[in-house]
Amino acid sequence: MNRTTRILLPLVLTAVAGAAMAQGAPLTRAEVQAQAIAARDAGQLGHKNVSTYRAPVSTTVSTLTRAEVQAQAIAARDAGQLGNQESPDLVIAAGTPKTRAQVVAETAEAQRLGLLNLSETDFPKIATAEQNELIRQAGLRAVGNSTNLAQSR
Repeated sequence: MNRTTRILLPLVLTAVAGAAMAQGAPLTRAEVQAQAIAARDAGQLGHKNVSTYRAPVSTTVSTLTRAEVQAQAIAARDAGQLGNQESPDLVIAAGTPKTRAQVVAETAEAQRLGLLNLSETDFPKIATAEQNELIRQAGLRAVGNSTNLAQSR
């Protein structure tokens, strides 16, 4: 090879590589948005790729005016049919409450039986009637033991 070829060949290859890299340059945000809009309009985007949500169109037509609906809501509230929307009523289960010792004993028994989920990925385990009875008895034993301890003091 002569001297000219040795000098010109790397220069030509560098120029060709630079031009190829310029064609693969990152797109601007506006170019990407324009391409996305064009693809959407052409139907090339799948349903999963659509980023806009279109609410379903309701086919039912209300027969009441806004004022009538508001009047019904006020009447229901005044009649006590709505309840307190700001602070919901707390329902306390009927019967005697459990002591802390009962709860601790029942929880320990449920864990011994393998009924407690220690992982978020496990499905809830449902106790059988026999297991429920074992758990209940453990709670009763805890109450009986704490009562006996209190009497012996």
